[in-house]
Amino acid sequence: MSVKILKVGAVSLPVLACLELTQSYAPLGGDTILRSGRGTALHQQSWRKVRITTSGSGWIPAWLDAVDTTQAQTLGCIMPRLLPADGITRQATLPATRRSDAGHTPYGLAFLADGSAQLAGASLAGNVATVAAVAGAVAYAVGYYPQYTVRVLRPTDSGDRAGAQARWELVCEEV
Repeated sequence: MSVKILKVGAVSLPVLACLELTQSYAPLGGDTILRSGRGTALHQQSWRKVRITTSGSGWIPAWLDAVDTTQAQTLGCIMPRLLPADGITRQATLPATRRSDAGHTPYGLAFLADGSAQLAGASLAGNVATVAAVAGAVAYAVGYYPQYTVRVLRPTDSGDRAGAQARWELVCEEV
């Protein structure tokens, strides 16, 4: 299994700064529920983006000061996202903006009737992934590592000298 590396623009965070790492995806959007004169709910949406919050800790500080927060950056995420695959074709269309560097390629999952999941091969043709058939599978999904063009809010960092631990947080919003 290869090590997943968080990338922010040209900066790759050192593994020793990311021994513990969490990443979350939160929807951002110009949407709201409006009500008609009779009280019927009407959904209105004008745009949709993602906020990505990544926090980590390790033995050394992350060199996040090297990230230019005045310019849009490419964020290579390390937490995968899943898309359900069609039950018959076992295919899913992936976003064009995903990581394709070594160790971050899309992969297939097969879900079995007993509730377990197992890795399955996946082939790519453009942005369409096809998961290899697995005997006894009742559903399939494709995992991929997102890559976003983001604006980076100024990162925060702290540390614990006695525990020899450095902590940091990076908040990004999709452009």
